[in-house]
Amino acid sequence: MKAAAATIGILFTALSWTNTNAAVISTNPITGTNPSTDNPYVTGLSGNSNITASGIGRGPGITASTANDRYSAKNWSSTFDATDYITFTLDANDGNEINFDSFVYTGAASGTGPTTFALRSSIDEFTANIGSPTATGTTITLTASQFQHLTTPVEFRLYGYGATGGAGTFSVNDYTFNGAVEAVPEPNTLALFGVGSLLMLASRHRTRKSSEILA
Repeated sequence: MKAAAATIGILFTALSWTNTNAAVISTNPITGTNPSTDNPYVTGLSGNSNITASGIGRGPGITASTANDRYSAKNWSSTFDATDYITFTLDANDGNEINFDSFVYTGAASGTGPTTFALRSSIDEFTANIGSPTATGTTITLTASQFQHLTTPVEFRLYGYGATGGAGTFSVNDYTFNGAVEAVPEPNTLALFGVGSLLMLASRHRTRKSSEILA
């Protein structure tokens, strides 16, 4: 039974993930002349080799703004517009899964650019706000259960609004997604984990029953 318990411990470690394992999944320092003329912009993109990342792009409601070493856009709306956003899509390659930890970025807005921001994801069809993004950037935690063990593409959109002029700009100057990319457990491994869990429960039951008899 001790051997079974040891096996369960090993399996549990293999199947579990915590943010202490976090590393860079996808990142881009965004350098060069007028990066925002590309949609998406992928030059300088790097990260885990077991995922596919779209780079940084923009929604149809905003347009490119000339600026070096940043991904800049203009024509932001004064009120929330579902077409005004900066976008990132990440997808685990076959046989792998993504466990997100955080999204980190720096940004800048002009005097007439957007003042209010919202980060949302395709997981709930861009309904719920995630964290508290700002014009200058921040770290947004992505450790909630819906951002773990993802094997299908997930898109994040950074919306902006509250602009007071069409020429007002907002830019993302650099960004990083942190987390872990791991191999999806084989069905046989999951089955063994299930059997092992049952054995551990049975062992605990026997131990407790023996203690009651001795008492």
